[in-house]
Amino acid sequence: MEIIVNDSPVRVFKGAQVRHALLKYFSMNHIDHTLTEDMEVCDQYGHLIDLDAPLAEGQHITYHFDDEPSNPE
Repeated sequence: MEIIVNDSPVRVFKGAQVRHALLKYFSMNHIDHTLTEDMEVCDQYGHLIDLDAPLAEGQHITYHFDDEPSNPE
């Protein structure tokens, strides 16, 4: 299934969790996968979601690191 991570499509297996999509995204973009413990992940509505949360086809998620502002204005 396809998930959108920070505006980029990522293909993951059916039944994948947020952490799986992030690991695939990080791998595709050469980002250190150990950083997943220092971030916050939000759904398309801006609600915080857990790394173990299940994903659905077409779902949009975004991440930012704890020391970055989540909504810069």
